[in-house]
Amino acid sequence: MANRSHSHPNWQILLILLVLGGIIGGWIGDAVLNVWPGLKTLGQVQSVGLPSFNLNLRVFTLSFGFMLHVNFFTLLGFVLAYIVYRRW
Repeated sequence: MANRSHSHPNWQILLILLVLGGIIGGWIGDAVLNVWPGLKTLGQVQSVGLPSFNLNLRVFTLSFGFMLHVNFFTLLGFVLAYIVYRRW
């Protein structure tokens, strides 16, 4: 069998690149919207995920939640991060 690790990086690298791409895309989006406020429709945020859930068991408290706040620039960052991953 061929070793695929030499042809494509690991999925951990993809995950890191996607997170960084989303963060950087959000930053760039904030900067663009400060310069051109007329593009505010591209900056509208949609939230997807599970709201925070707390379970108090008296001995300890368990908290769980995950929210992803996505706009056009975040999606653009995800796409560019995936392109970087594929070319790597």
